Amino acid sequence: MAITAEESAKEFYTALGQRFSEHAGLFNQLAKDEEGHATAYKQLLSGEEVYSTQEERMLADYNIQALETSSVVGSLRRGAERARTAPDFKSALQAAVEMEKDTLLLYHSMSMAAGKTDRQEIYKIIRVEHSHLARVESLAK
Repeated sequence: MAITAEESAKEFYTALGQRFSEHAGLFNQLAKDEEGHATAYKQLLSGEEVYSTQEERMLADYNIQALETSSVVGSLRRGAERARTAPDFKSALQAAVEMEKDTLLLYHSMSMAAGKTDRQEIYKIIRVEHSHLARVESLAK
């Protein structure tokens, strides 16, 4: 789920860089960050760290299921489509803000189920996602 979200975010920012060339530097950097996050999640998934507690795992599963049901996760999977269908720059930035917020919701839920080492890696990604949100919001002002 996280890998798909990151790959979709990479496609989203790549498409925005192509559509809005005056901001291509920023969007290309964000796309590169998202690609790095996908790689990090692939490495996390290849490990065998156990979950912290059964209760935390159940809570995380519940939260992630709620995000699936509310279409947050589905929305994260449609990055390139969202970039192509945004009618203008302002709409594209709004879509980026929504995507970053949805990503943060998902990753906080995922971190609940992770073991200590994996949780620290997820927190590093969350910090970068917060910086993405701030950068995109600053453009929208």
